[in-house]
Amino acid sequence: MPNVLNKQEIETLFQSAQDVLSTVGVEFETESALNLFQGHGAKIEDNRVFISSELLGEALKLMPEYKYEVSNTKRLAGVTPFSNAPMVLDEETGQMHQGTVEDVIKMYQLGETSDIYEAANPGVADPAGNDCEDQYLAQIAMLLKYSDKYPNLGLRATKSNTKDGNVYASAQKAIRLIKAIKGESEDPVMGQGICPMAPLAYDEESLLNLQVLVEEEQDITLFPCTLSYMTGPESLMGIVVHDLAICLAGVVYVQLLKPGTPVAFSCFSTMTDMKTMQPVYASPEYLHVQIMFYEVCLHHNLNCCLCGCMADGTKNDYQGGYESSLTSFAPYFMTEVDEIWCYPGHMAAFAGGSFRKMIFDEEMMINCNRTLQGLDLSLDPNLTDKLSKAVVTKSFLTIGDVGIYRKEQRVTPVFDKKGIDQSSSGSENLSFKIVDEVIEKRLASYKLPERTDEQKALLQKYLPTQCKY
Repeated sequence: MPNVLNKQEIETLFQSAQDVLSTVGVEFETESALNLFQGHGAKIEDNRVFISSELLGEALKLMPEYKYEVSNTKRLAGVTPFSNAPMVLDEETGQMHQGTVEDVIKMYQLGETSDIYEAANPGVADPAGNDCEDQYLAQIAMLLKYSDKYPNLGLRATKSNTKDGNVYASAQKAIRLIKAIKGESEDPVMGQGICPMAPLAYDEESLLNLQVLVEEEQDITLFPCTLSYMTGPESLMGIVVHDLAICLAGVVYVQLLKPGTPVAFSCFSTMTDMKTMQPVYASPEYLHVQIMFYEVCLHHNLNCCLCGCMADGTKNDYQGGYESSLTSFAPYFMTEVDEIWCYPGHMAAFAGGSFRKMIFDEEMMINCNRTLQGLDLSLDPNLTDKLSKAVVTKSFLTIGDVGIYRKEQRVTPVFDKKGIDQSSSGSENLSFKIVDEVIEKRLASYKLPERTDEQKALLQKYLPTQCKY
């Protein structure tokens, strides 16, 4: 299996990250974090923390050991639709609009009616029409009303989406609300991704959300989102060193808060298009950054995942399909990986989402999984007899077994396979019409998750007006 990095390069990148921690340091923008580090002997200058290799080593030893196990099944898996898109594509006008509460409901309904998705997340971030005093809690309440899947949040509490800007209180209430609906458990009932602030900083909001996750013993993922030549180095390996350093600093902080707390990692860092000053995700450069980061984590037994369906375009066109397929499929030929976690419907480099693209991406994933996993094929014991008959019949239509055909072959119900004579369809795109029909059928089949009267009353306090029971 080819790899992007060799062992020497992996060790060099990791050592470079350690050097950054001890000589450059990482900013922590809360007094409590600075006091915590200082109490464990770290050097502090203003709000910058210098982490020695000894302190880092002690923290890594406290982390639960994670072992990568080789699986016989490779797959594309769906995390949630959209990721965290503030904008949604209007399929009729082709223009982006701010996501609405109606878009949120539709997203959950489509997510619940597909077994591709293994989690739920407020993928339409901070929607218009959310009239609640605490808009962050309202988004968590909507998730719990409309979805029964495991809450895996990319959204976090901020000063702008919480009541009175109280990030800590809202983050804590959100987790306890999830526990009340999902049931108290010794195991985590939710997970959350925390994105540090590049370059080399943990802002107050990140630290408060992270602190609550540790206190409430929930799943934690650190995912840097560094942009080359803007918030990070201009070289691709330089981005990886930066991202490793900032993630390792987060590990030390978490272990000082509560030793033994597991932390996972992902990477959404990429190159910057200096013509537009926008991030570029659907590119070989993005793939190399996230895979180099992943391979260092793999070498050091740190839990890390790769992500796909990263698209920069704002249309359902060749570009969108190419970008989703490239980022979802190429890593299997670049490194040793069993799973890629995808965000169907993702558009505009995390800024947008599309319901049509969501269905197209799901179909892409189904076909890619058939390619990755192979087909369950067998030799027909009657093949010779059928071939003999076919010499006379000149066709298998009357002698073939439709059961074998259906078992071994799949014709896509989504992509346009109507042939070249489409005169009866006019100028409309057949695939769009088919996808719209799929969406309507899925929405019609959706049923609200069952909730007790007590649970409904609890959610009612936090739901936007148009979502109340």
